[in-house]
Amino acid sequence: MFNASRLALFVTMVLLTACGKLANYDDNDVAAIVKGETITVGDLRFLYPDKTALDYLDWLITVELIKHEIEEKGIEVREDLMSRDEWFKEIPPKNTKDEGGKQIRKHAESQAKKLNMTPEVYQKEYAERIKRHNAILLTYLEEKLGQVDIKNEADVLQSIEKVDELLEEIKQENETEIEVFIK
Repeated sequence: MFNASRLALFVTMVLLTACGKLANYDDNDVAAIVKGETITVGDLRFLYPDKTALDYLDWLITVELIKHEIEEKGIEVREDLMSRDEWFKEIPPKNTKDEGGKQIRKHAESQAKKLNMTPEVYQKEYAERIKRHNAILLTYLEEKLGQVDIKNEADVLQSIEKVDELLEEIKQENETEIEVFIK
């Protein structure tokens, strides 16, 4: 016999479990190991809201693979890429009218509260981590693809396709070096 209330309860429990999976883990729990390097639940929680953090695990795995690839080839991460966008370290003022600034501030305040930090300290650390990831990625892509003429739309579109191929390729080449512990 079909029981709609039991089905509704079951669906609700499944959805709550799926949405709250990260809540079941401590910050020190291992989310993945990539070529011997650990990505913890805390690494995910620091960068992303708990509701969406697991959606970004694959991205952190890819960044770790790229980091290893450039280290193995003796390629230095371009520090000039790290020193760009210094404004991102500063949290926008509370009374900002800029929608992007409002989102940055809201994210920093939410994450800082969760991590028992001030929004200003959180934003500085967050900016450093994101800039480091971007510098690793851009160093790798420039090494593989060379310079892209951003004024030439065809070059940009072709480069986007190549980037997707490169990122997929690096994951496939290293799939035996990746262990994922949470999903």
